Amino acid sequence: MSTRSVIARVGEHEGKFAGRYVHADGMPTSMGATLWSLFHGHFKNDLSAMLAYLIDAPHAQAGWSALVGKDFKLKPGYTWQKATPEGAKYEVYSKRPDYRRPQCFAGRPGEEPYLFTEKDFENGTDVEWLYVFDEAERKLFVRDVSAKEDVAVIDLNGEEPNWTTIECGENFERCSHYGWAHGLTPKTSNLSTQTWLERRPFDLRDAIAFVVNGKRLKNSGSGGDADFLSRTHTTRFPSGTWVQSVIAGNGRRLEIPVAKRTDNGFAPLPGVQWVMPPTKNNPQETLVSA
Repeated sequence: MSTRSVIARVGEHEGKFAGRYVHADGMPTSMGATLWSLFHGHFKNDLSAMLAYLIDAPHAQAGWSALVGKDFKLKPGYTWQKATPEGAKYEVYSKRPDYRRPQCFAGRPGEEPYLFTEKDFENGTDVEWLYVFDEAERKLFVRDVSAKEDVAVIDLNGEEPNWTTIECGENFERCSHYGWAHGLTPKTSNLSTQTWLERRPFDLRDAIAFVVNGKRLKNSGSGGDADFLSRTHTTRFPSGTWVQSVIAGNGRRLEIPVAKRTDNGFAPLPGVQWVMPPTKNNPQETLVSA
């Protein structure tokens, strides 16, 4: 799923701005770092030239598909449109020189120019990050739209900021990453940073194993709704349950109901324990049962 953002310049009055939509890689660790690099590198500290390219130019007026990791010495374009009729899979297309171009929506059938302003954010939006440049003050304002919080005011003439701190917070208070992204958990664990910090309760998806009738079974990471699986498989599972694919000690893969659906989410079935990984203040596994 793409992380959407808007790159804008300030308006004449406080709180006003206008800019263009960017579909992919909107997080500060990606988009923020890219904008900083572009300003100090490709555009040689010429903020007017950079904003003219990103906001005002004809190629920018319908917004952008992708900017991160692109070669700005190449002409921008929406090259996926050309690759698709040729039958190119992403694995093939992503290795083509065209993929390295900044990907803009201009020229794609059905696209029209659109300038995002503060009014587009008044009644909710799927844009997650907002980057607003002030040319006169040479500053970049960063807003976490989902958290409804202004998270940074960056002096473009100063030192490069810590983009991870801007994205996640000084104490990971806004972090939505897995714990391993910050070295908090091993990469074999998909425990979220918030759950590892014990700010969020355990959930079915956090289980690393299940104890069923006294036997420990490893969680394979895949599973499905019992009602759906009963319609698509020969096995009939109890209605209203969650069926997890687990791995026995002999390596055999089994499909076993491990949870029941409730008004508050999933809960362990009788005779089933969810095995949860260690957290910040608890180095031991936690067993969750009905």
